[in-house]
Amino acid sequence: MTNYATILLILVVTTFSGSAGALALKKGMNDLPQLSLKLVLTNGWIYLGSFLYILSAVTNIALLKLLDYSIAFPMTSLTYVWTVIISYFIFKEKLSVRKVLAVILIIVGVFIISQ
Repeated sequence: MTNYATILLILVVTTFSGSAGALALKKGMNDLPQLSLKLVLTNGWIYLGSFLYILSAVTNIALLKLLDYSIAFPMTSLTYVWTVIISYFIFKEKLSVRKVLAVILIIVGVFIISQ
């Protein structure tokens, strides 16, 4: 049986890399003066975001192997929590009361479903 620390580590890597990957792709696209294949293929942020998405997918597969689908899939909603936190610090997006409440509800929901 896999221990809880391993599952937690895989969960954090899965959710954080998925969120960071999306944010790297956004940063890369924001840096482009215009949308063109050449500019996309020469943007390091696009490559970083793609790598992080692949890492997220691979670790998600491992998570699905270790946990029941009805538990593993809802836990991946923690990606939204990371997204709000990273967006606040990197993109200086505002945190509204609704966003904070939503993050709290996601965390509570993940905790409840994991029990």
